[in-house]
Amino acid sequence: MRNVVFFHPSSDLYGADKILIYIMKNFKGDRVRLVLKTDGPFVGLVRRECPEVRIVMAPSMPVAAKKDLKPGGIVKFVKSLLTFGKVIGKLKAEGMDVMYVNTLALVPVLFFFRRSGVKKIIHVHEIMTNDKLLHRLLNGFALKLADAVICVSDAVRRNLCGLGYDDKLQTVYNGISFKSGSEDLRKMDVDADKVNMALIGRIKPKNKGQILLLEAMTKMHREVLKKTRFYFVGSPVQGQEYMLAEVERKIDELGLREYVTMMPFVNDIEIVYRAMDVIIVPSVFDDPFPTTVLEGMYWGRPVIGTATGGIPEMIADGVTGFIAERDNPDSLADKITALVTDKALAARMGENGRRRFENNFTEEAFNVRFGEAVRRILD
Repeated sequence: MRNVVFFHPSSDLYGADKILIYIMKNFKGDRVRLVLKTDGPFVGLVRRECPEVRIVMAPSMPVAAKKDLKPGGIVKFVKSLLTFGKVIGKLKAEGMDVMYVNTLALVPVLFFFRRSGVKKIIHVHEIMTNDKLLHRLLNGFALKLADAVICVSDAVRRNLCGLGYDDKLQTVYNGISFKSGSEDLRKMDVDADKVNMALIGRIKPKNKGQILLLEAMTKMHREVLKKTRFYFVGSPVQGQEYMLAEVERKIDELGLREYVTMMPFVNDIEIVYRAMDVIIVPSVFDDPFPTTVLEGMYWGRPVIGTATGGIPEMIADGVTGFIAERDNPDSLADKITALVTDKALAARMGENGRRRFENNFTEEAFNVRFGEAVRRILD
């Protein structure tokens, strides 16, 4: 039996949180501990799905962020390192054979193990482009200090190539499942005469593309737009509520209020997917492997995504949905219009997406890929 310790910074139940559940299940038979920085709905999910995992709350866990480059941030970051050292001491005393870091933002944790015999794995869910100093440092230290780096897409892997440790890199596509499948869930109230479309994700306009979608709506013919309803489902990061206000202002500024419904993130997200006709993932940053694309395909919905990060690896353009040009509202508007005006096409793409999901992105398919990767690393 191995002693395996996972380190994860978030408890919000967004994409990387859910994937961690599947990862931890691959270590059944081992003694598993999960170190979290914050409490949240993810904790309840872990207790339900992985009751054998012991959760350790560590508010001092150091997370690398741009704000830490300022004088006040540096002082706070150093203090967190010192405090977290005591947590690490306890974990080591209880035994540790494998440490698993579930994001590049937790690279500082690796420094506590740089001279130990602990096997160090980092799972990279993000693309931090090397044109920024902090990103290049995090990428470089992750590759240098870890024994193996698992990338969620080839786009993630390509971003890390060429820094001197390519032999440590391997791609393992995520997979998902929806356990309940219950028909007893409350129904979402939508207008069945409209083509209902959802953008599901954090309210982060410069990442997730909420404002890009609003601008695309202004490019659509008014008669086509009248046939639609757009749902923006998600919440801002605590302390960044101004981003939600920014999106709300843009809706009013563009005169789109009658076409848009804002909804906070819901834990039973399948309620939303069941009610939607189309899923839109209009990312304007290098989105590594957005879970919303997989979820849309699972529910047999056509998915429109942008040509960023790992999205083109997920959507078969013209088959399971469309790939719009990056940061191009006209291109996005054209793809939306095509599905609004041709419901047969939308239905066909949804069916194709479901088949693609079943062939490539189920939890079972992930377990096979991940299990092979872990055996290569640990055996």
